[in-house]
Amino acid sequence: MDELRAVAGYAAACARPALVLFERACPQDDRPSAAIAAAWLFADGAARSRLQRTAAVAANRAAAEAPDQPAAHAARAAGAAAGAAYLHPLAKASQVGHILGAAGYAARAVELARGDDRVVAEYAITASARRASPVVRDVLRRYPRAPGGRGRVAELVRQLDGMLRDPPPKPRVVEDTGPFFHGTKADLRPGDLLTPGWQTNYGSGRRSRHIYLAASAEGAPLAAALALGDGAGRVYRVEPLGTIEDDPNVTDKRFPGNPTRSYRTTEPLRVVEEVHGWTPPEPQLIEHMRRGVAELAELGIEAMDD
Repeated sequence: MDELRAVAGYAAACARPALVLFERACPQDDRPSAAIAAAWLFADGAARSRLQRTAAVAANRAAAEAPDQPAAHAARAAGAAAGAAYLHPLAKASQVGHILGAAGYAARAVELARGDDRVVAEYAITASARRASPVVRDVLRRYPRAPGGRGRVAELVRQLDGMLRDPPPKPRVVEDTGPFFHGTKADLRPGDLLTPGWQTNYGSGRRSRHIYLAASAEGAPLAAALALGDGAGRVYRVEPLGTIEDDPNVTDKRFPGNPTRSYRTTEPLRVVEEVHGWTPPEPQLIEHMRRGVAELAELGIEAMDD
């Protein structure tokens, strides 16, 4: 029963960020929110009861009546969260939907809400993978892999299933000879070291495990313009003191093959010199990017895979 509670809590946590899409479309309809609440109630220690089953059915009815597809999928995510309490112990692939279905529907909801943008779904699925506790991962591994059903939601569930079962791919170490640049608002001098552990400039502003650099003319000025803090953006030529790898935020998502020559490292960068005379990005581009990050954050998506 404790494992079932962990699964239900996980499903509710995955469904919750997409709920705003339903609430915007149907502000008077509380059936999906009630389904998530029912899942949390069980996850927090209440007895499993008819409440979870009826709440799941009601949320799915709300999905059928929703005025648009993002809202419908958000409601289905909520229904799947309540239904997660009824995960069956028989090791059938179909049962994986009880564990990961809420995450799949939620990812599809936010993908549709952002113009059917698959990169947004990638971020949503990554966020759901990070939410999975060791208990949830252990339960999942007792079942066969997610079935090969048709449709985008089934595809997203299979992707998440693989992320939770399989070891992550090894980063591709690159041998670009540079020169390399780093954009920031920090006042630095030649010889200073840039290290990981500072707040990111995207999403939650959590501490980053990497330090980022670019070998293109556009990457560092864009980073400088987006950097948190007061003052003007600064661009520095830097020297990596260890191995560098492709930045998965661009190579795995927007720009396969890394034509932007964007990289990251867990080891320090040494400042060589400040670069002057660089062309700042258009203010409209910066405003568009900041607005997009804020919208993703509202949907529970961290726009930075670190």
